[in-house]
Amino acid sequence: MNKKSFIIFTSVAGLSLSGCQHMQNAANTTMGTVSKGIQAYDGWVSKGTQRVWDEIANPAIRDKFLVLSQNSNGNNQMKLNPLLVNDKFELKERNFSTIYLEKYVFQESNFDEANRRIRNGAYISEKDLAAKLFIEQALAQGHEVRMFKASLNAEINQHLKQTIIEFKGAQNNYGFDPVFIEFDQTGSPVAIMTRSWQTVSVIGVASRVYTNIYFGQATMRWFENNFSNRYLENTLIRTIR
Repeated sequence: MNKKSFIIFTSVAGLSLSGCQHMQNAANTTMGTVSKGIQAYDGWVSKGTQRVWDEIANPAIRDKFLVLSQNSNGNNQMKLNPLLVNDKFELKERNFSTIYLEKYVFQESNFDEANRRIRNGAYISEKDLAAKLFIEQALAQGHEVRMFKASLNAEINQHLKQTIIEFKGAQNNYGFDPVFIEFDQTGSPVAIMTRSWQTVSVIGVASRVYTNIYFGQATMRWFENNFSNRYLENTLIRTIR
């Protein structure tokens, strides 16, 4: 290689190395910017989660059914109480004034058999963990819980939002179970826990129970305005104090 060729080669190599370095620096800058953006987004979401937690309308119910924890990055996340998770409950949906849970219960060969088992009390919802926690938080505040017949459960479910989706191959039922209603010392309703069922034809028929917990003031006003004391007396099963 002559001197002129060597100079040209060296210059080209220098340009190539310089170009690679610039590209690497640009890539590092971009990745750093992206990383900061992700961290900022995570921080924003974390603050939003804390705000939602703080603004949930009923802290007593919130603290029984949900937990606020931090992930490995130190950001807040809201999850279902581990006791409920261990009992096969899933958090279907939640907002400031409602919590919806879902639980797979059993598998049968057809709809008739599945519904027969539900009607005959193969799963007794008023004695499950969700009911236990609902009652515990009410009694801890000096409140009482009244259990009403399935007819009231059905009427409330027909009017309030459900997380069950209507689709072909599924049967939904809103009136198999009793309903729990929490009342404070003045006799005013505080929270309502209803149950709904969905049986879905997949391989056989799978049955799931949905637990709907309502505690918003607007819902409590709606309840008081739509169900008379006489009707409630006629559908009352028992009072838990």
